[in-house]
Amino acid sequence: MSLRNTAGSLFDDARIRPDLLRDRSHMRWGAYPPGVIPLTAAEPDFPGPRVVKDAIVSAVADGYFPYESPEGLDELRETVADVAETRYGIRTVPERVVLTPGTAAALWGVVRLLCGEGDECVLLDPVDLLFGEAVDAAGARRVHCPMDKRTGRLDPELLASLITPRTALICLCSPHNPLGTVFPEETLRAVAEAAAEHGVPILSDEVWSEIVYPPARHVSTASLDIPRPPRVYTVTGLSKSFALPGLRMGFVIAPGAREAAALQRTFQNLGAAYSLTPLAQAGALAALRHGWAWKDAFLAHLHGIRDYCVDRLNAMPGLTCPRPDGTFVLFPDVTATGLTSREMGEFLLERARVAVVAGTPEWFGPGAEGNIRLCYATSRGVVEEALDRIEGAVTELTGASSPSASSAA
Repeated sequence: MSLRNTAGSLFDDARIRPDLLRDRSHMRWGAYPPGVIPLTAAEPDFPGPRVVKDAIVSAVADGYFPYESPEGLDELRETVADVAETRYGIRTVPERVVLTPGTAAALWGVVRLLCGEGDECVLLDPVDLLFGEAVDAAGARRVHCPMDKRTGRLDPELLASLITPRTALICLCSPHNPLGTVFPEETLRAVAEAAAEHGVPILSDEVWSEIVYPPARHVSTASLDIPRPPRVYTVTGLSKSFALPGLRMGFVIAPGAREAAALQRTFQNLGAAYSLTPLAQAGALAALRHGWAWKDAFLAHLHGIRDYCVDRLNAMPGLTCPRPDGTFVLFPDVTATGLTSREMGEFLLERARVAVVAGTPEWFGPGAEGNIRLCYATSRGVVEEALDRIEGAVTELTGASSPSASSAA
């Protein structure tokens, strides 16, 4: 039977196995006691494509586990280059592709290559914590560029005004975590032109590029046709598109072969490149060659879950939730409840038995206050139960009548 005919069963309630997830998903289900529904770590609750599992099983069948070279498989770099061009419009060659042990390592490696003591890095605010941590580790200074949390809009002129002679790097995240913004081409073009004018490279985290809901369309920064293009380091991976975060397989498409070689040396100096395994690369090849039908089915499932969650949250007292164009996380505003982000996270864990990520500076930067993040890469039944619990808790907190009760009446 084709995947199209079985897509529903791939992502239904029967595929969620809390006992197994508590044993295997230590960043999400395993981090909380039984009875708590975790909507925390941005990882799916579903198994990834069957072709990936089959490829890894085949790779271990002979029981032979040799060292892998730091550069990884030529075959995989060729496949990544082909995917970058055919799906994202990035005209590249395998010599510009650097394989990394995950997208987090990729971000750290690029920042370490380009930044040092006394440098400044422009970061979006809010944004995922990995950017700031990498900048801090390199000894550079964070320069926050505020985004409009209500609309998800980035002002390119504001970002350009933050560039100084000390600016060593501009960090983008599109689709954006946690706001879910898919930046339009005109925004990316304006940022790229400002970066080129000042000679500042761009680190573009595009790990969410395949989780985009029509009619929105992902545009890769490195694909833009600009007369004087900036140096763009594009980071992507398998964790979001194919539900494979634990495979630890990421990719950097460097602006040129020389920059790729320099980045490869940076990873080798850090020791990170030696974390590549033959098993991860076998799984990556299978996903990039044969996993796209699974990804399309996953995206269709997520699209429906997104709309259900946004509608439910916006009907709850004290909560406001924009409808994101990409990712599988939501970032509702909770300020009308009178609680801070941290207080709301603690309240929901205690009263609703639902775990969320508080919008605190250590997670997303100073601009995240007033929000919480929820991951909805799970089944309809799980999110229904979680949102029922959240609704009951916030209704009690605010003294309002339950939206569900009102609609039933």
